[in-house]
Amino acid sequence: MVKLMLALDVTDEKRAIEIAREVSPYIDAVKVGYPLVLSSRLGIVGEIKDVTGKEVICDFKLADIPSTNEKIASLALRYGDGIICHGFLGEDSVRAVQEVARRYGEYKKVIMVTEMSHRGALQFLQPVADKLAKMAKRLKVDGVVAPSTRPERLKTIKDIVGDIPVMSPGIGAQGGDLNRVLDILEEEDYIIVGRDIYESENPAKRAKYYYHLLRD
Repeated sequence: MVKLMLALDVTDEKRAIEIAREVSPYIDAVKVGYPLVLSSRLGIVGEIKDVTGKEVICDFKLADIPSTNEKIASLALRYGDGIICHGFLGEDSVRAVQEVARRYGEYKKVIMVTEMSHRGALQFLQPVADKLAKMAKRLKVDGVVAPSTRPERLKTIKDIVGDIPVMSPGIGAQGGDLNRVLDILEEEDYIIVGRDIYESENPAKRAKYYYHLLRD
């Protein structure tokens, strides 16, 4: 069964907690990015984890030199179960994040972006995405990000990374075809849904809708 990850990109701390609590029975993980953290505080990551009881990933898409990536990861992984980084900076920048993750007593995931779901990814990311996927496989990262908006690309990246879990954004507001995506992904993989859940009038009902789609 493919898992459901909520992208909780709201900017109101109280509302974020409310949504997280409401949808927690229907999701497998939460992705918290800069919108929520910058509008509140880094500790909100831990609060979301406490409220949901689910895995929380810091979607900070680290894209800097190794020493800076290391500093950011060291702070974020105090609270989150994992962190997302870019791979186009090179192996040393990704390895720096992996080294931080290993230093924690409990297991922390390092997820690497291969190709993103928006149109702009076609300009610079897509031409190198296959190479990034091969690098992710070589580095044995804990997951990769690949787009639901382009199922053919999702399949290519999935085939390259093999047994590395895929986290796939683009379902919902971005128009990804869930049926085609579910033909590609496997039970260790995730679809990522954000606006279609947190901007709905009833986030819990919308999350429940996806919950049942993934189980039918």
